[in-house]
Amino acid sequence: MWSSAVLAGLVVLATVGILRYHSLLKKVSYLPGLRCAFAPLSLAGAALPTSAWNPGLDWPWEWKWDVYKRYKSQTISCIPLIRGQPYIYTSSMEVAKQILNGRPDVFKAPDSNGALSELWGDNVVSSDYDMYKRHRRVVGPAFSRAGYVLVAEEVSKLYREMVESEGWLNTPEICIQSVNDYLSKFALGIISRCGFGLPFPWADTANDDRDMPFRRALALVSENSIIRLATPAWMYKLPIPKLHTVDKAFRSASTFMRSLISAKKAELGSQTEDVTRSGQDLLTRLVAASEAEGKNGLSDQELFGNVFIFMFAGHETTAHTLAATLALLSVHQDEQNKAVEIISKVLGDERQPTLEDVESGSLDKVLACFEEAARLFPPGSIATRDTTETITLAVPDEDGGGHLVIPPGVRLVVDFIGLHYNPSLFPNPGHYDPSRWYGARETDMSFFSIGPRACIGRKFAIVEALCFLSLFLRDWKVEPLLNKGETADQWKERCLQAGFAGLTFGVRDIPLKITRRTDA
Repeated sequence: MWSSAVLAGLVVLATVGILRYHSLLKKVSYLPGLRCAFAPLSLAGAALPTSAWNPGLDWPWEWKWDVYKRYKSQTISCIPLIRGQPYIYTSSMEVAKQILNGRPDVFKAPDSNGALSELWGDNVVSSDYDMYKRHRRVVGPAFSRAGYVLVAEEVSKLYREMVESEGWLNTPEICIQSVNDYLSKFALGIISRCGFGLPFPWADTANDDRDMPFRRALALVSENSIIRLATPAWMYKLPIPKLHTVDKAFRSASTFMRSLISAKKAELGSQTEDVTRSGQDLLTRLVAASEAEGKNGLSDQELFGNVFIFMFAGHETTAHTLAATLALLSVHQDEQNKAVEIISKVLGDERQPTLEDVESGSLDKVLACFEEAARLFPPGSIATRDTTETITLAVPDEDGGGHLVIPPGVRLVVDFIGLHYNPSLFPNPGHYDPSRWYGARETDMSFFSIGPRACIGRKFAIVEALCFLSLFLRDWKVEPLLNKGETADQWKERCLQAGFAGLTFGVRDIPLKITRRTDA
């Protein structure tokens, strides 16, 4: 009797599972693809490592060479057998443009973007529909040419401080176990100075844990965003030191930023002069642009949300890509030499790079080194949209042509790793070849995403990266820091690996040896 009931229950479960599977298969137009336990971007799917039964977050990187070949299509499906909505992943530029240029009320940014609002408040990244337009209208003017001039100037100043404070000024050779640490601190310094108008001395001696320094709080917030998202409020009351530190960091950063926004509002309210004379940092211009909108401006919480998304989207992505650039140049000395030759020709031995150098295109072949690193290790590795009504996607001729009819409730994922390793777009995709980007238009730079919601801070990142690389490569020859008996190829296999770090994708710790150029 008991065994019969169990058997009947199993039959019912199997029947329900089969029916569910066929229903989901129909939703993805019977596309071939991955069949797994949990949806890759679900909490369970993301928490578990990549495996045959759980693709997880890292499958686009781990399986980049063969997954689309296996299914003979640039667009594949992913059906979770236990829990989660069906997914369609694409590495096709043609399909990606349809998704990311589509109507925002039909191709909707997923509700999971609300996690960014939970962390910092509504912002230009997490908002949708008319709310996004409102944020964009206010935020856009904050990114100004005068602000980019400031970025170029502060990169030169902070670079000199770094070299002096680290004792590199008279040191011919330095072994760095993780260049990522220096680049993360550097990018944090630039966004602090140019984003908030705050001093960020490279040598910081503040150690008072009773009053956590703002820069330390920002670093901890950046490193622990995933923990903050995943941890319920009640757990912070438990005797777990790590959680107490994270909570203190978020509270300290939040309190400081709110007071800074209030101070900026008061400062601007008391001035009669134009904002262009009072400050070029991003926060000053953002508050000024919001105040100019009157009742349509942003609330303090929305200002707070936008400032923080610029902070973490900007500093993490730039730092990760600079680390990848130096790593790749260390094992491609020919490309490094080309870059140094151009830097020497344009800047000479002592001149600092300026915004005019960036805009003139005279250093574009140096910038191409950064752009090619961003292709190989895209910090924004995916872009997602959820269908809210039935849509049709045109299939490229190379995938058989025709159309996919997709109902509401399907998650569409543009796989930028797959796209950037797609040989039909980038021949010999695993090869580091900066010349791919010589003469490229800004709209070609898919590592900044595609369509109307492409990265609003891309020029900020370009100015920062190009100025830093020009200074660093002029002074230092960059080589891989090899373990005893290790070859350069073995170093590449060990070090040129990537995954999610914080909220963005990038290379792991990169060990480098830098040698001062004798002709610098």
